[in-house]
Amino acid sequence: MYILCPVCKNKLYLNERSYKCINRHSFDIAKEGYLNLNLKNSKNTGDNPDMIKARKRFLEKGYYSFMKDEVNKLLNENDSLVDLACGEGYYTKDFICKDKIGIDLSKSGLKIASKADKSTLYLLNSIFHDPIEDKSADKIITIFAPIADKEIVRILKDDGRFILVRPDRKHLFELKAAIYENPYLNEANGIVIDGLVLEKQIPIEKKMVVKKKDIQDLFMMTPYVNTTSPADKEKLKDIDDLKISFAFLIDVFKKPN
Repeated sequence: MYILCPVCKNKLYLNERSYKCINRHSFDIAKEGYLNLNLKNSKNTGDNPDMIKARKRFLEKGYYSFMKDEVNKLLNENDSLVDLACGEGYYTKDFICKDKIGIDLSKSGLKIASKADKSTLYLLNSIFHDPIEDKSADKIITIFAPIADKEIVRILKDDGRFILVRPDRKHLFELKAAIYENPYLNEANGIVIDGLVLEKQIPIEKKMVVKKKDIQDLFMMTPYVNTTSPADKEKLKDIDDLKISFAFLIDVFKKPN
């Protein structure tokens, strides 16, 4: 896979600690190891540092490792892979593919990712304007993030696969029941992406006891942290160890020849 200059769209080549194109546009590698190709001063800078730290602490306890293992079964070590919205790289670093690129808009996340994982090229950029050449990736993965459908179709090779991981209906239901007066199941409708065909859907679920000290971190890494009232957030303090359903849908889409 080649990455493209965000200015002129020509290929970028590594030259010591910088990436340069034939038109002499140059982009330095940050001291942590990621490459900043984001030219737009967007207000959206990805997940905030507190959310990233909470997610890192929680994921490193292994609660979601069964899902990561399931995704790895869909990969091949010879694949070229792009992880869109890779965050701090918890999943990316363990994907078995040798040629990997992770893209995210959070500097805080990419600092963690690039320090810990030298097997992946991490890019600071929007997933909706990927600096990657057409038809160059065997696999693209998005886990709990928006779907950059047009870019996915553009970047995937013919016969390539897009792997989408999203919550199933019962995901975190017990946590919601402990917080909200009227807990609800998640929507899990089918996803349609123009230019791709759904090849298979893999539902996986596991119930685990989440320790009291980890529940706040779990809550912090969910969208609920932005929509829950202060009164309901206070209920988190009274929750002891809780058995929670972790339920995921893994959608595998194919790009036809």
